[in-house]
Amino acid sequence: MKKAQAALEFLTTYGWAFLVILVMIGALAYFGVLSPTKILPGKCIFSPEVSCVEYQITGSTGVLEFRLRNGVGAAANFTISNVTYLGGTNPSVACSSLTLGAGRTGTVTCTFGANVFPIGEKAKFDVTILFKKTDATFWNPIKGEIYGDVQ
Repeated sequence: MKKAQAALEFLTTYGWAFLVILVMIGALAYFGVLSPTKILPGKCIFSPEVSCVEYQITGSTGVLEFRLRNGVGAAANFTISNVTYLGGTNPSVACSSLTLGAGRTGTVTCTFGANVFPIGEKAKFDVTILFKKTDATFWNPIKGEIYGDVQ
């Protein structure tokens, strides 16, 4: 009987400890401490031909702005062919186009509509840019990603 009692006490003690650990993990997850979206830093990544210098996501007006640097090596036209908001509804979006000299920077503004992005949260966008050197014929696609805090 003593072996059975020792085994039962062992299981009971460690069972309570395991239950306390599960409750603590649940509480941390509930309060958002374990949320990776709050821990991850913002990023704006494109390709070597077009680099992202900085970005801003404004929730109250539904505007995504980002600055691009032309790394093509010549003057080029840049058109935003697709911007997808990954985090909710995808309303119609209007983006500006620009022409940049070699090594120059310019700002692209994409307007989604007011109150589309929740302020204080993080938002993620997949962006497709088409570029063409001013003396070229064909457009070249570049895919990029913007992830950051909504202000």
